[in-house]
Amino acid sequence: MADRPSLLVAAGAGGDGEALPERRFAQDFSAPFSCIPFLDTPEVVHMGLNRLDTRHWVLPCHTLPHYHHHKIAARRVLGDKVYAQLPESLPAQRELGERLYQHLINDHAGYACTSAGPLRWQADGKALYWTGLASQLASGEPLWDASGWIADDICLLQPGKHGYVLVAASLTAPSYWRLEEKIGRPLDAIHRPVPGFQNKLSAQVARFFDHLKPAYPVWRGNWSLVTSAELLQRGGVSVDSSGTGETKNQRAYLRIERQSLRRLPKTGAVVFTIRVSINPLEDLLLIEGGVAALQAAVEAMSPEETRYKSLAPLLQDEHGPLRQFFTEHGGRI
Repeated sequence: MADRPSLLVAAGAGGDGEALPERRFAQDFSAPFSCIPFLDTPEVVHMGLNRLDTRHWVLPCHTLPHYHHHKIAARRVLGDKVYAQLPESLPAQRELGERLYQHLINDHAGYACTSAGPLRWQADGKALYWTGLASQLASGEPLWDASGWIADDICLLQPGKHGYVLVAASLTAPSYWRLEEKIGRPLDAIHRPVPGFQNKLSAQVARFFDHLKPAYPVWRGNWSLVTSAELLQRGGVSVDSSGTGETKNQRAYLRIERQSLRRLPKTGAVVFTIRVSINPLEDLLLIEGGVAALQAAVEAMSPEETRYKSLAPLLQDEHGPLRQFFTEHGGRI
């Protein structure tokens, strides 16, 4: 697939050249609105919804060039495996673009619209430029173009015969699921692999989607433990956008998703954003009670949840990176 010029015209767009590959997508745990879900609840399968101020729909990202280049690399390598759309989703995609553009211009200090129309992001001496809203609205892939403006992945859902259906998505940072297996499918089918979803959450999620109001978006957190600092985790496929080769090793990382859900007022579609961050476990040492909270969350998992989260290799023996971490800093496992 050819490069898409509407996504990338960058100055200093290589990101922070001094950043270690394993920290390209780390969040600052001391920053406002940092997301560490297990500090509030150890449960793995729960909705955990929080009221969201629309000014904080998408959070600022000072390392946006890293995410941006990752998206470009993932689309170049995997094509429609990281971006897919159904034709009926185009009106909602364009409404999303308008809403997101206005949010970035009005609520984010780093974004500005130049006199010639392009959208600009600038922070810490780095800059990104896009061709702007008019180009996005005229595009054959409006959601893909809009997703290039932010670090988050974006999924778009619309009501169907069997519940809300995934009708379009830019998904370059999946956590062990594949877009080509989910596009066009309802929520129950999408979440079937999640332990306990059918018993605990299916009916609750259906009610929530039916009653979500445009004026009251929400956010939630999700987490897992991994041995790779790469964003894209489809299982068996790797896209390393750092140019340094594979980052997989026997070190453990905390992978966190900050998710938001917002209904578009005109089309009624629901926008689901996913910001993935990946931090070395050692970052938890800076947070009072952080290691103990993680350990309690791991201990509270059922065997099914442990398998779903792929924690067995991290805990299997005294050399497992998670077991070693808890032995050094927690002591119970």
